[in-house]
Amino acid sequence: MCLSDRRLSSIADWQQAIDREGFDLRLDTSRPFAALSGHLPAHRGGEHAGFECDHWDAAETIDGYSEFGFDFGRRCKGNLAFRFGGDEFALWGAYAAATAYARATEGIVFDPQTSEVMPPDRTAEITRDLERQLPQNLTKP
Repeated sequence: MCLSDRRLSSIADWQQAIDREGFDLRLDTSRPFAALSGHLPAHRGGEHAGFECDHWDAAETIDGYSEFGFDFGRRCKGNLAFRFGGDEFALWGAYAAATAYARATEGIVFDPQTSEVMPPDRTAEITRDLERQLPQNLTKP
C-alpha cells in the first residue's frame, strides 16, 4: 500500500515517476488513473509484471492497522493498494510501481506481509534486490 497526501493525475505521470526511478516497468495506460480497480497490466521487457491496484480509503486503512500497533507516522489522505499472486514478476512490478508512486507523492509504503512502514528509499532497495533475483533471459515485446 502506498499512503500519501497527494495523488498523481494520470498513469502517464506514474510512468514518468517509474522511469525516473530507473525501473524497466511499463504500465498499461489505457484507462484513467482515477478508474483503477483490479488488475493493472504491466510488463518488464516481454514478461508480464502486472498486479492488482485499487484506490482504498486511507483513514480506514490507517485506523484498521493502528489497532494492531502499526504507526504510520501521520494521517494520509490517499491509499493506493497493491496486491499480487505468487508470480515473481508481479511482486517486482508492484514494488517498483509503489516505490515510484510513493516518491512522486512524498508518501510511504506499508507492506502488511512484512509489517513494515517504509520510505521510498527502502522500497527501492527491496525492488533492486527482487530485480536481481528475476530470470535474466527476458523475451522482448
